[in-house]
Amino acid sequence: MKRKLGILMILLLPALAMTAPADEIDKPEDVILATVDNVIARITAEREMLDAQPETVYDLINDLIIPVFDFDNMSRWILGKYWKQANAEQRTIFTAEFKDLLVRTYAKAVLGFTNEKVNYLETLTGSRPNIVMVKTEIVSDVGVTPVNYTMHVSDGNWKVVNVAFEGISLVETYRKSFASEIRNNGLETLIQKLVDKNEKLEQSLTDEA
Repeated sequence: MKRKLGILMILLLPALAMTAPADEIDKPEDVILATVDNVIARITAEREMLDAQPETVYDLINDLIIPVFDFDNMSRWILGKYWKQANAEQRTIFTAEFKDLLVRTYAKAVLGFTNEKVNYLETLTGSRPNIVMVKTEIVSDVGVTPVNYTMHVSDGNWKVVNVAFEGISLVETYRKSFASEIRNNGLETLIQKLVDKNEKLEQSLTDEA
């Protein structure tokens, strides 16, 4: 399962994070699919260093994954009504810690990425043309896994705001989990738990190297 999640994160990595006029930006499916070869090439080129110093995977992820995610909007959707109740500092800290949570959660799986094949299926446009769903599937030695990406245009680029992995929405999953924590213990407790979890995840990567 972790290996599949690592593949998921890799498929979210952008080949480039350049701004451009709306009529010149790449299609959303191209943003996703064109990255696969580039990311595999970098992992292959840095494999020896990644094996010797696994913590360097964070540099790879931060260089390539951060520009294609719209963490501000993801954070708003995940916190829902609690986003409006949070102050500016809480919003900033939550967004940063949530971003780190994704990076650190999938770091080990990214390190174990191999050469699974990715097939593009279709891009669906809803009632709002600036929001699309890019449907893909991962073909591996264990079967076929559907992965759908919800993207929108932000800062002149298509960016990911949600991922559905085998029908499970990342945003909805965290939204339910975090809402329960906030109801029971408050937003400050949730933020502190994210800080603590991120520290443990970072430490575990090097401990198991």
